[in-house]
Amino acid sequence: MKYTYKRLDIDCYINSLYTDGLHKSEVLSDEEIRTTITDIGIFKFKGYVKAFRNRLSDYTIDDILFLYDFDRKLSSHLLELTSRIEIKLKTYLIETAYTLTDNPFFYLISDNYKNDFNLPYDTLYDWEVKEQKGKKELYPHYRDYYLDKYDFKSNYETFLSDVKLIRLDERKNINYPPFHYLIESATLGTVIKLVSEITIDENDILKLVGKKFGILNPKVFISYLLRFKELRNRCAHNGRIFNRNYRSVKAIGTYKHIRKDIYDHRLLDVYYTLYFLLGEEEQFKNSSDLEKKFMDNNLNITNENLKEFILNCLRKN
Repeated sequence: MKYTYKRLDIDCYINSLYTDGLHKSEVLSDEEIRTTITDIGIFKFKGYVKAFRNRLSDYTIDDILFLYDFDRKLSSHLLELTSRIEIKLKTYLIETAYTLTDNPFFYLISDNYKNDFNLPYDTLYDWEVKEQKGKKELYPHYRDYYLDKYDFKSNYETFLSDVKLIRLDERKNINYPPFHYLIESATLGTVIKLVSEITIDENDILKLVGKKFGILNPKVFISYLLRFKELRNRCAHNGRIFNRNYRSVKAIGTYKHIRKDIYDHRLLDVYYTLYFLLGEEEQFKNSSDLEKKFMDNNLNITNENLKEFILNCLRKN
């Protein structure tokens, strides 16, 4: 079916909400409502309206704006949690790899991958040799320090001259760094791709790093990482967090007790996943503990009707 686009006029859209039963604001003027929704964008705002479905007559436009503000604050909190996991993942990857090899450029050797592999350019971009203009910083970034002090040609001769390499980028001015330098500046997508593909002397990095997170099955572990990446990217790129479905993961151990009352595709279940990956899941004995933690951190609201509505959206399909 062909997609047809119809531009929505802001005033017509707001009036259509009132026609469908939504009550006007109790605190904001019509002009303030118009400006606020214009700044948010109709397309994004519609995502919060949709949460109420056929119950618009029970709520005001203030309630929808509250959902938007709640979602933005929630996104900041979740981004902090995912950042901690990303740091942990990078640390475990580096430590695990260096217990298996003393070659800091092993990641360029084709035999160290399960499949044909090439590094994405968005990760390599930082390592291009570029002419530096203006004054140097007093405290240079480690990337600039490395680019200034070392060159890939010398490292190639020392560490890589007698092995087959992965497909290197066609650009000739990339000063490939040691693995730990690369990982510190790599995108999360690249890090997860490396974790899933690297194997050193038949040692599967995915399996070894998964064990450090308490997940013994590599396939289960990669599903946790992909769920974590999905949430982190939505937070980082200002996507809507509230009232969305997320990819499923297999419940492990006490996680099964949490799963009894919470649909596995909903945000509360994802919230537990973050604490599981952080190794802090023992604070939750049941779903009530998880909800309390979530409420204390994210949902300070006196409107019990709206509070219960939000919780139901977070826990149920």
